[in-house]
Amino acid sequence: MEKSIASYVEARDCFTCHHQALPIMTLSQARRSGFSVAQKTFTTQTRFTLEYFSDRQDRLPKGEGVPGGPYTAGYALAQLQATQEPANPTSKALISYLLKTQEPDGSWRIRTHRPPLEDSHFTATALGIKAMINSEPAKKAAQWIAQAQPKTTEDHVFKVLGLHWADRQKESQAAAKVLLKLQDEEGGWAQLTTMKSDAYATGQALTALNKCGLLKSGSPQFKKGIQWLLKNQKPDGSWHVKTRSRPIQKYFESGFPHGQDQFISISATCWAVLALTSSASEDTK
Repeated sequence: MEKSIASYVEARDCFTCHHQALPIMTLSQARRSGFSVAQKTFTTQTRFTLEYFSDRQDRLPKGEGVPGGPYTAGYALAQLQATQEPANPTSKALISYLLKTQEPDGSWRIRTHRPPLEDSHFTATALGIKAMINSEPAKKAAQWIAQAQPKTTEDHVFKVLGLHWADRQKESQAAAKVLLKLQDEEGGWAQLTTMKSDAYATGQALTALNKCGLLKSGSPQFKKGIQWLLKNQKPDGSWHVKTRSRPIQKYFESGFPHGQDQFISISATCWAVLALTSSASEDTK
């Protein structure tokens, strides 16, 4: 993961959730769990993200300048939160962007559809809540997310997380019970009910169920999910998930395995590692 995200910033100049936000969120938790992660990794990725959005700083308060829309802005802020980056003009401009783009019903909307990672209004809205915890816009977003009906596992996961970040714990756990029912007999979760279980859906489901407090790391259902992940991990340490999105970027090798599936596979690996390190982070949710 560290090698791949280092390669990405050398080959590309655009911020992504799959090679900046999710890996840094994951590596931050891994470091808190006792793993050694080079400080340079965090410094380089933080600088890359801030530089990317600082070039757009004047456009952000107008609701412009963010390819991918509120979803992308939300993940960028989540990355900066993970490294405890102090508030700065760029992060404040990203908040202004979210304030400008919030819908009248309180939600934030996906603008491009690249399932499963970038395909859910729940994801965009939950990330908006996380970026502005306890604010009036976040409370309005929580009202939307509490009433909206999830369809995919991504929807279910971010309904749980959004309500958790909004400190609506009873509703978060109620949503988590619905998510838990989607666990299959072998312990995994699928992106859709018509698909087979994979590491992306399984990792994020376990992470959400643990963070909201419904499943402790020692619970039978959690252990079963972890065993599913361990059984399906590749010898190189990664998890392979097949993409179901049409490519919008010119193909290149980022140093992560699985070829055309590398972007969703590194995202799946992030969620799997977040689940695997959950027990060490149960006191820092």
